[in-house]
Amino acid sequence: MRHNKIRYILIFCLLALMQACQKDKPIPVVPEKNCWEIDNWEELLSDSLLFTHEEPLIPNTDISFITWLNNKNNRIDIRSLTSENFEDLKCLKQYLNDKSLVQLGESSHGTKEYNQIKVRLIKFLHEELGFDVIAFESGFFECYYTYENLNNYTDEEALNNSIFSSVWGSEEVLQLYKYIKQTQSTEHPLILSGFDCQRSGDNYDKRPDFLYDMLAKIDTLYAAEVLIFDNYFLTTGIYNNNYLVSNEDTIKSKYLDIILFIEQHIEQLVGYYHEKTLYPAFIKQSINSTLAEIDHRIASIENNEEEQYYVRDSAMASNISFLKEELFPDKKIIIWAHNYHIAHDPDYQAWYSNAKNMGNWLVEKYREELYTIGLYMLRGKTRTDYDWSIIDVELPTTSNSLETILYHARKKFLFIDLLNHPYEKGNEWLYYTITAKSSGFADEEMIIKDEYDGIIFIDTSSVPDYLN
Repeated sequence: MRHNKIRYILIFCLLALMQACQKDKPIPVVPEKNCWEIDNWEELLSDSLLFTHEEPLIPNTDISFITWLNNKNNRIDIRSLTSENFEDLKCLKQYLNDKSLVQLGESSHGTKEYNQIKVRLIKFLHEELGFDVIAFESGFFECYYTYENLNNYTDEEALNNSIFSSVWGSEEVLQLYKYIKQTQSTEHPLILSGFDCQRSGDNYDKRPDFLYDMLAKIDTLYAAEVLIFDNYFLTTGIYNNNYLVSNEDTIKSKYLDIILFIEQHIEQLVGYYHEKTLYPAFIKQSINSTLAEIDHRIASIENNEEEQYYVRDSAMASNISFLKEELFPDKKIIIWAHNYHIAHDPDYQAWYSNAKNMGNWLVEKYREELYTIGLYMLRGKTRTDYDWSIIDVELPTTSNSLETILYHARKKFLFIDLLNHPYEKGNEWLYYTITAKSSGFADEEMIIKDEYDGIIFIDTSSVPDYLN
């Protein structure tokens, strides 16, 4: 009798433990039946054309990984980087239908194919899933101001006035600007926005006049004083290290006074901008971005990389929250940024105790609404993020790398969902530490499932077709 009692207790404990472990497992998303089947093949690659050429220098990997990847339920074959036929992307709907924030990353800023697939995905998300806003890793003020005055610019002028043209000033991204302008005459225009605290496009110097016009509705003398100060700081002071360090407290105090002035007169200002009632809130957030830019510049002057990372990414997360909760509260937002910024817990955070990145903040705040997609490549060429040199992408040298594993799927382009797959034979690599290359050469250790919700893999990369 006593042995039976002990046995029952052990069985009860085992069942309880199994139930507890099960709670931590993701609930798998059941794909739509045969959602990968294509009805319209126009401009899409067939299986034979999607198959990649062999690279004998790449190591072998676990056969169970290959078996898992060959199951069509475990991957989505992307059959074009540019086609406006979205038949091959329809399987993505099961993962993104209920999301209001989708982050699109890139392991390198200098890869043509990343630009192409992201532009295509933006069109798909806008047309098929009702996304409204494309927010770039570029100046908060410039992008919004450019969009507000979009009809005054050519496609190329709009690009140069808003985002980092030295990074994304390419023929591929120009196609997105053409699309943005085309949608303005429809019932569902795509809205351009930015979230960086750093200035990017040429329109950053429009802020002083914009601010003057607002403050002058209340006090013309104060508005004139602010105009002189803001214009000098944005065009000259921010680049003068001695001025910046010596006058940091005074500069910040003046900007905080402007924010206070706006808050004290918010009802009057909203009344003046009855068609653009969010202008006062927008300009306040723009000034908050300037305050963050000051801290970022000073950290740079002091060679404090940890503070640089923290200040910039916290400011970007704050700007995303402002876009989502105040400027576009009923809209769905696409985020375009480097993998470093969108990852949920990137490797470099281990270097610094205070280097929390944007993706880490966003996943904590918007977990249920967020889907994050990292982009990686295998071979080819790319332009580096630090000195703009063109390099050959380094091939993986170990079997324990993301690039090695996904190479063995032998697809030119593919998508893997990471969020919804429970642990099973063949996908153990999602759950343990592997390496993945940043910028085409730097191996970084990560548990890939902890960093992203999905991965897009590009077999062969090339350099963007830059406008200048």
